[in-house]
Amino acid sequence: MESEDEGDGVLDPSFFNGRLLIEILVWDWKLHVGLSHKLTPRKYRFQGGLDLVRTIDLECRILAPREHRGHNVRVHFSPFGPRTRFGRRGMDRVGWFYLPRSAPEQRGYSASLLLPEADLTLLAVALSSTTRYLHLWTFDLDIDQAKVSNYGLSSTIADKVKPWGGVE
Repeated sequence: MESEDEGDGVLDPSFFNGRLLIEILVWDWKLHVGLSHKLTPRKYRFQGGLDLVRTIDLECRILAPREHRGHNVRVHFSPFGPRTRFGRRGMDRVGWFYLPRSAPEQRGYSASLLLPEADLTLLAVALSSTTRYLHLWTFDLDIDQAKVSNYGLSSTIADKVKPWGGVE
């Protein structure tokens, strides 16, 4: 009979490569409506002459990896429309994670994540319910501006991940 831990990818150290566990402290749904500047290209105007910007911003704290634990991080969700493409002929990431190598207390950690505009309301509902954690996976966490390959939200953390995240 196989033990509970055999074949469990969570226990493999590579499971944590490029991964960040972030605790969500506060969030805000921002809306800006205004007249477009005459230099704004027509394709970026809403209803022909308005700027309409809806975003969600988070104030968070990094829980893991340990070398970044305790640092505050600002996360900005940018909505994108149906014309945006991903993959071979499109974007090669779903966001960016900015990791200040020099003077992190002055420059600050930040992330910018892409979200389909149709799911902005769903994100607000998730954040207003039990969601407490943001999980980010990057291609390379060892550079100042890491590309984010995946992200997810959760209300809990798996027991096997808690020691890595410093969570009891």
